[in-house]
Amino acid sequence: MTKTLIKLQPYNGTGSLDVPGKISTHHILHYYQWGDEDCYYHLCASLEGAAGQVLWDASSQATTKDII
Repeated sequence: MTKTLIKLQPYNGTGSLDVPGKISTHHILHYYQWGDEDCYYHLCASLEGAAGQVLWDASSQATTKDII
């Protein structure tokens, strides 16, 4: 079965990442069967602008939960 390409929406720091992002991310994780590492890198790739600064401040051991 071929899966339709979907991705996390870009997030620039405006509004809450936790509430709408969690619902959307949960469905995408389930659909693609992403593990923790996949989720982390896709989340990082969706951060832009001021929200991307979080990555500079995160430790090398940061998790998805840490970033959110």
